Amino acid sequence: MPDFLKTFYVPSSEHLIEYDSASVTTPTDDMFESQKKQLMEVEKSRTWSGSLMDTKLGEFQTTFGQERYTRSLPMSHSKQCYAMVGLPARGKSYIAHRLARYLNWIGVKSKVFNVGKYRRELVGVNMSCDYYDPNNSDGADSRKMVAGHVLTKIVEWFRDDPEAKIAILDATNTTRERRDMILDRCLPENIKVMFIESALDDPTIEENNIKEHKIRCPDYQGCEPDTAFKDFSERITNYKKAYQTLCLDLDRELSFIRVSNITQFHINNISVMFSPNLPIF
Repeated sequence: MPDFLKTFYVPSSEHLIEYDSASVTTPTDDMFESQKKQLMEVEKSRTWSGSLMDTKLGEFQTTFGQERYTRSLPMSHSKQCYAMVGLPARGKSYIAHRLARYLNWIGVKSKVFNVGKYRRELVGVNMSCDYYDPNNSDGADSRKMVAGHVLTKIVEWFRDDPEAKIAILDATNTTRERRDMILDRCLPENIKVMFIESALDDPTIEENNIKEHKIRCPDYQGCEPDTAFKDFSERITNYKKAYQTLCLDLDRELSFIRVSNITQFHINNISVMFSPNLPIF
């Protein structure tokens, strides 16, 4: 059986915490308490770097079971926004929807807010790659307007639904200016923010993602595949001009998870507990 969580490594500590799903198929309350204590001990470091192997969520859910798993480590009652970060074709929407599905499955009401969907509603489809050029002031203003609109929708969702717990902002959010905009909108509403960046440096995977998913999206309805592929590739190039990745040197005060090539995880300012209820920050 594949592992869900293989290791967490804390660079400022000597602790190495290993979790093997095969060895805890019937967890007890004592086991959960022991794991909580270990994680609380290393929480003092507040900066984590690790590797997550075989992240097969369905097997993890089946192994542990919803009832015991959720009652062992209660979730924070705060409102939270998980804001995706990363260039296009990095799997952000996939992560967002899998995360929302999982959270809703365990009883944590969550919703994905896809900025692309709202952008198509507000400014239309078939926007060329030039729309995403940071040197295009009209395009930049339009994208900022759309981002503000979606943030307002998130705030309204929390206000209107007392059961709402986690909003997942599915967007690129590739600059510190845009991430500051998210913080400035959410924090006054007592909505905690965590950023989840998906980074990828394998051009083969990028190309496959574009061909398998992006050229079929509503932005390219009626377009020839080759034309759509070229335009989307140029869209990525335009995003790269202004892309500012999350890093400890400049973003240490933020709560974030940076996923590199699907396997390497860097976790900052988050108390990670052995629970599907996810981070407390």
